Amino acid sequence: MAGFQRSVRIPLPVEQVFDFATDLDHASLFLPGVERIELLTPGALRAGSRFRETRRSGKKSRSAIIEVTEHTRPTVHAAKAAMAGMQAKYTFRFTPVDGETLVEMIAEVRGSWLWRPFLGLMARVMEKEDGEYLSRLKTAIMSQKA
Repeated sequence: MAGFQRSVRIPLPVEQVFDFATDLDHASLFLPGVERIELLTPGALRAGSRFRETRRSGKKSRSAIIEVTEHTRPTVHAAKAAMAGMQAKYTFRFTPVDGETLVEMIAEVRGSWLWRPFLGLMARVMEKEDGEYLSRLKTAIMSQKA
């Protein structure tokens, strides 16, 4: 398995950070290139929810179906996307620390035996696209608070 990890402390209560980070309407505030997010399942975001995320990368737009695998307010949110024998999973852990929130992101990529030689490369692509996710999340939530 290949991937990367990041963490950030945000000087706000854990419930506020979790709610902001998992609100699909806020995604474009901290995910560059996101053009559209469409919830495909009825009701509130929960484990089993699916949504389509469309991002622009250069001159092309590409979409992925993302499935929420865990959504336990206010401590854990995880989601995965699969395509052509490869799966990317992002897990976010929200922990209260001294009146602030520690947000940890674990990004993992797995694949069938055909993909194994390319998993490191895919992890680097994921890190290039989403490595600054938490710092952008912090900037976005703090600017909304101000």
